[in-house]
Amino acid sequence: MITRKGVDLVPAVMGLLQWGDRYRATPEGPAMLSRHRGCGAHVDAQVSCEEGHAVRPEDIESIPGPAFRLRPAE
Repeated sequence: MITRKGVDLVPAVMGLLQWGDRYRATPEGPAMLSRHRGCGAHVDAQVSCEEGHAVRPEDIESIPGPAFRLRPAE
């Protein structure tokens, strides 16, 4: 059975697989296919916000988080 840590790693692994399928597959296609057991459709890694909106790379911004600390000047 997959652990909670494994479940949380699935989006990262699926993203890497999708990248490899697009840029590193042989002319015959990718070595492995990922599909939804429920309907058989291809699984596509996507980024979304906590509200469920699909987010494009150009719409992502990085801001300081709660653990952000400025280093003292030297």
